Order: sequence, then structure tokens, then C-alpha cells
Amino acid sequence: MARNVNRKTPMKKKIDLTEGNILRKLLIVAIPTLLTSIIQMTYSLTDMFWVARVDSIGFSSTEAVAAIGTAGFYTWFGFGLILLVRVGTSVRISQSAGRNDKDAVNRYTTNGLVIMVLLGFLFALYGRFMNGHFVGIFNIGNPNVVEYAQSYLRIVSMVIMLLFASNLFNGVYDGLGKTINTFLIMAVGLVLNMILDPIFILGLGMGVIGAAYATAIAQSVVFLIYMGIYLSKRRPAIISLKRYFSLPTIREIFILGLPVGVQSMAMTAISITVGVFVASFGEIAMSVSRLGSQIEALSWMVASGFQVALSAFVGQNLGAGRFNRISDGYKTSMRLLVPYGIAVNLILFVFARPIFAVFIAEPQTLDHGVQYLRIISLSQVFMIMELTTAGAFNGLGKTTVPSMVGIIGNALRIPFAYYAVTMADIWWTISLSSVFKGSLMVILFLLYFYRYRLKRTRTIVLEN
Repeated sequence: MARNVNRKTPMKKKIDLTEGNILRKLLIVAIPTLLTSIIQMTYSLTDMFWVARVDSIGFSSTEAVAAIGTAGFYTWFGFGLILLVRVGTSVRISQSAGRNDKDAVNRYTTNGLVIMVLLGFLFALYGRFMNGHFVGIFNIGNPNVVEYAQSYLRIVSMVIMLLFASNLFNGVYDGLGKTINTFLIMAVGLVLNMILDPIFILGLGMGVIGAAYATAIAQSVVFLIYMGIYLSKRRPAIISLKRYFSLPTIREIFILGLPVGVQSMAMTAISITVGVFVASFGEIAMSVSRLGSQIEALSWMVASGFQVALSAFVGQNLGAGRFNRISDGYKTSMRLLVPYGIAVNLILFVFARPIFAVFIAEPQTLDHGVQYLRIISLSQVFMIMELTTAGAFNGLGKTTVPSMVGIIGNALRIPFAYYAVTMADIWWTISLSSVFKGSLMVILFLLYFYRYRLKRTRTIVLEN
């Protein structure tokens, strides 16, 4: 009985996305996520900036960047596990918020945290004790790169469970449309990381290990902030194992998020495989790949903002039964993002050299970096289309569609990369696969809406 009352009573701790101007509501959710991505990009680039200057303290900058790039695959793979829980929890919370079902929000938050902590603990054990196995996958011939990468993993894995838990809390705020809260909390950790990087990496002469300690401290602070929030009256949801623990709910979250998690982990596994091929061309290729992927954040940081926004927007409107508003929200997003994507294409192509020169001055590495950016620039608008459309699918609970497109599109990179003769061949493989994924995703989404409307029209005719 209380549950029905909750559905009728408007929730105070959410941003209502079922009413009002669509663009305004999307921007309210997307802009904080975009700002978080900008800070994340700034941190990542700052991290690379300082690591690339370890020559001044007696280390090789090329080896250091290659080591960070190798260790980074560990975190990327972990995000696959994170998304497995975060997406399922966030989508169900957004749909529950659309129905004003407070108990459901508490139930999904509690059980999502249970799964996240368990997965984070297991993944931390792997990073702490099996880091040699992970780094060994890349068959890196340089012992310094191997040593740096393993040391980085041993330190970061000590706080990886906190990263998992913090992302669950981020997902709760995302589902409620309160991404501004996520931004403010994540900003504290990212800015702290940016401050600590130069101190630890160069000031204390720790190099790659310093970058790892800076990351560990910043992530710990973010987790402590969330703990303070959930122990206060300002908590967005109540966490109670006694009241809300439910194996069926855990199963529901797991099943809904599984396609996205599998896609992310498969994508990382594919990226690792491609990374092995890249590593065969030496440290320069690995450094270019790592730096270039960070510069590409110009595209994905905006797309990720609208991916989160559309997921929450679609989820709430689906829960409220406002399907036409979902269609309008998707069209509004694409009208804004496609021109932006084209602009990024042009910027990366025309200004490739000065952009890459900010981080690497060594002539040979710089030349390859310019080549990377110009090839990858051609696919940026398609990457934006893919990520944004995936957000719309996720909000509908149709997580399998974008996951399958992503897995198939990324898997195509492996055979082409295997036969690559030059580094450029691998860059072309990555770029063209993004074009394929973005185009296919939009086509599938439009077909889905056509079939839905046709079915709805027939239903109305039969009822009349």
C-alpha cells in the first residue's frame, strides 16, 4: 500500500525530465556530465603532460607514457564490470523515479551496491596479485616499461574497490537526473589528482609510481565524500540490507546491465589485442596510441554527457508513459551533436600538429601522432552518434542492441590489425570501425521507432 502512495507522491530528490522544454531538461542533465568529462579529460591530459616530462628526473618519457598506457587497460577493463552494475541500477532508478516509486529507488541502490562491492573486491585481488600476468599479455620487450606498469597496478588496485563503489553512487544520481551532484563530487577528486600529479611525479621524483599514488589518494577522497552524504539526511537513497536486500533485484540489475558490461569488457579485450599489435611497432606507437586516445576526448566527453542525459530522460519518460517525448528528445540531441561532431573532425584534422606538439616534442613521435589524429578525425561525428544513441537504447532498457553493435564493430578491428603493415593501418582500422558502428546504431534506432509507431497505430485502430 505504501508503495502505491510513493508512486503518486512526486519525488523531491530528482530532476523531473517528464515535463518542460526538452532541450533545457537535457542540458540540465548533460552539462554537469560534460563538465565532469572535461575535468576528466583535463586530468588525463595533465597526467600525460607530467609523465611525459620525467626525462628531467632521469626517466624515459616514452617508457613512462607506454607504461601508463599499458596499465590503463586494467582500469578500462574494470569499467566494464562497473558498467554491468551501474547501467542496470541507473536505468531502473530513472524508471522508478518516473513512477515516483521511492522504495524501488532504495531497493535498486542497495542491491546495486552489494554487487558493485563484491565485483570491486575480486577485481582488486586480481590487480594486486596478478598484475604480472596482466602486463605479460602485451609481450612488452622493454623491462622498464613492464616494471613501471606492474608497480602502477599494485598501487591503484589497492583503491579499485572504492572506485567501483563511487561509480555506483554516481549512477544513482544519474538515474535521478541530478548529475550536478556527480559533477561536484567527481570534480573534487579530479582537481586533487591534478594538484598531486606534479608534486608526486616530478617534485618527489617518483615518476610513474607518483602518478599511481596521486590517483589512489584522489579516489579515496571521492569515496569518503560519498560516505558522508549517505550517512547524512541529504542522501539520495536509503541503503539498508535488512529492508531492501533482494536476490531477484540483484538478478534484474545484473541481467539489464550485462550486455553493456560485456560490451565494455569485450571492447577492452579487443583494445588489448589491438594494443599488442600496436606494441609490436615499439614504444613510440604505444605512446602515440595513449596520447591520441586522450585527445579524442573532445568527442566522447560531449557524447558521454548526452548519453547519460538521454538514458535518464528516456528512462523517466518511459516510466511516465510519455513515448513521444522520447522521440523528440533523441531528435533534439542529434540536431545539436552532429554539427559539433563535424566541427571536431575539422579541428583534429587541420590542427593535428600543434595539438599533439603540446605533449610530445620528439620529431618521430610527433609525426606519427599527427598521422594518428588526422586519420581518427574522420570518425569523430560517428563516435558521437554511436554513444548518444546507445544512451537512448539504455534508457529504454534495450541494452542488448548497442552492446551487440559495439562488440561486432570493435571485433572487426582484430583481423585488420593483425595484417597491418604500418601503424597507419591500425589507425585506419579503428577509425573505419567507428564509422560503421555509428551509422548502424542510428539506423537500428530509427527502425525501432518506426516499428513501435506502426504497432501503436494498429492498437489504436483496433480499440476504436
